[in-house]
Amino acid sequence: MSTDIIERSILASFHRLTSSERSMIELLSVYRTLDVDIIDHTARALGADQESARILRLPMIEARRGVGDDGVRLRPLLRQFLLKRLRDEDPVTYHRAHRLAAAYFHQPLEPLMLGRLGWYLQEIHHLAVSHPGRAFSRLADFSHSALMAGHPEAASRGAAEALQVDGASEELKFLADVVRTVSEILASPAQVDERAIIRLDGILTASRPSSDLAALRIAQLARDLVTYYSVRLAPLPRMSTALAPAVLPGASQSGLSEVSTGLSLAEAVSHFPHSVMSRVHKVEFQESGAALHSIKTTLYTQRAGTVTYQPVDLFPAEAGDTLDSLDVRDANGWTVHSLKVIETQIYMASAVSSWLNEATGEESQGGSTSPALRQEISRSLASALQDREHETVGQLLQTAADQSDGNLRRRILSATQYLPLVAVLDANSGTSQKLQYEYEGPFQVKRLGFSGVSVSLELVLPTQVKNRLEIPRLDGLELAEFRMESEVPYTLAANSNRHNWPQSGTREVPNQFTVVFSRDNEGDAPYGRLARANPHLLYVVRKEDIVRVRQVNLVCIAACLLAIFVPYALNGAVWSNIFSWLTMILILADAYYKNPKSDPGASNQELRATASRPIKSILGVNVLSAVVAASTTNAGASPTTLAISATGLGLCLLMTSFLHIVGRQRNRLIRYPVLEGRM
Repeated sequence: MSTDIIERSILASFHRLTSSERSMIELLSVYRTLDVDIIDHTARALGADQESARILRLPMIEARRGVGDDGVRLRPLLRQFLLKRLRDEDPVTYHRAHRLAAAYFHQPLEPLMLGRLGWYLQEIHHLAVSHPGRAFSRLADFSHSALMAGHPEAASRGAAEALQVDGASEELKFLADVVRTVSEILASPAQVDERAIIRLDGILTASRPSSDLAALRIAQLARDLVTYYSVRLAPLPRMSTALAPAVLPGASQSGLSEVSTGLSLAEAVSHFPHSVMSRVHKVEFQESGAALHSIKTTLYTQRAGTVTYQPVDLFPAEAGDTLDSLDVRDANGWTVHSLKVIETQIYMASAVSSWLNEATGEESQGGSTSPALRQEISRSLASALQDREHETVGQLLQTAADQSDGNLRRRILSATQYLPLVAVLDANSGTSQKLQYEYEGPFQVKRLGFSGVSVSLELVLPTQVKNRLEIPRLDGLELAEFRMESEVPYTLAANSNRHNWPQSGTREVPNQFTVVFSRDNEGDAPYGRLARANPHLLYVVRKEDIVRVRQVNLVCIAACLLAIFVPYALNGAVWSNIFSWLTMILILADAYYKNPKSDPGASNQELRATASRPIKSILGVNVLSAVVAASTTNAGASPTTLAISATGLGLCLLMTSFLHIVGRQRNRLIRYPVLEGRM
């Protein structure tokens, strides 16, 4: 019997099934082998009442040769046909089937169960087809666990499974190539082919740093392997230090104590901002009603060939959610991995535990804390870290600071009082030393009379950094006053050619400043390392906008005067033409104000509308009065026409008085913003 006849027979059998059975077979086509559990899992997902025994008796289900009585599969010809048809004609069902299969094969990684290696591989395969992002994270986590457990061959099989998928994402392919090559090297470290090192170096050079922590650690290990086998200068990296976070001190081959990553990071946080060259804090007012804080930090160049945990910024202790949500990128737009609050807490707790142990081994020099208490706190910290009791760790860190004194207390407070933003930087992967990140915060708006608006917000600035502050320019408004309140004394300098601001009396306040905080308030603890500052900004309507409305007001007054006197001198036909021209002139005058030249560097039209609403109302009353006065004169000279025109003229003159008040308020806000109690 030919293959075509067999294929037609199988397809005919498939089309004779009920619709629910066909849907079931379509979802089962993504599995290589079938069993009762898989069929029940798929039936539950469909919400169908299908018996697994009935499905297994269908003619398109056959026993798998050489597997055993329980090993069955969908007939290969039908499976190939269904996969091709779903992929080309029904991608929604195709991806849904793979997602269901990935959920079925999901297994925990802790502990790693090599007896279910096939389940891990199947999950990676189905995720690579249906969800490339999750496939990347799963492959990274699985490979990390396999390498940590000393099974590089398992990690290599996971990478091979991902590479076999057609249409896999480039990021997934890069990671799979790195994992496969690293696994080959670790499987036979004494017999490494030079071509593997060259290939691994090329892959790392072509790929971007990942924000996934497991993938970042694997890339770090790969870079260390390239360095070792290329120049033979660095010691062969150990799996425990290359892949796992070094939160506990270890011992080098010489028997000397190593400085763990936790201790190094704690010292770096304590001496922050020694690694920061400059910091720019830019504020923008969004239409959504939130203030966008954009931070650009430039770090000192790190030593080549190293991966460092670099403190970039400090946040208050209650800003954990903000810190965890930050998307840190370098100047090239590449994602830079940053530690989450819990990860940073683990490192700080490890360092504090080490400091307490060191203090316990020394003689007490008149301190109020006994060595036994310090040792008990250290043991409790180690136990809480082991059990991942993060709330307990935070309480113990506070207890360690409260129960310590002298230099130990200062060291603990320096490392734990604030939440540091820690970036993981790798000079070998091309990460720039210029980092940028942003977060949102509230701001308050208050109208000031008819011509101004006051904006207040809160900034959190590190006091030991020279902060460059950029205040937003608002389209159609003029920044008339900038004043900042802070709990820490500071000096403020304008970053412009107006070096003698504010004494220079310039028309507009500069929008870029350098804030330098005083360092004279450091006492027993570094309470002044972070300052809450409250800038108050005064925006007023531009003078040229008021002049523009005044010009339109004069035109409207002239139109009202013409509407009063011209009908007595000209006939109706002539006046109709004059009215048409007057109407056109008034409309153009209105459009002239409503469409001023916008500032490309400014933002937030809502604040401008709030500040300029009074003069827009004045403009509207002027134009409406003049148009109504001119239009009523078509009926000729009459007492009614005269009354309407005179009313329009009176309204325009009244708007002239209001314009004068607006101008005076604007000038007074600019000259005496604080003395007037406006800010």
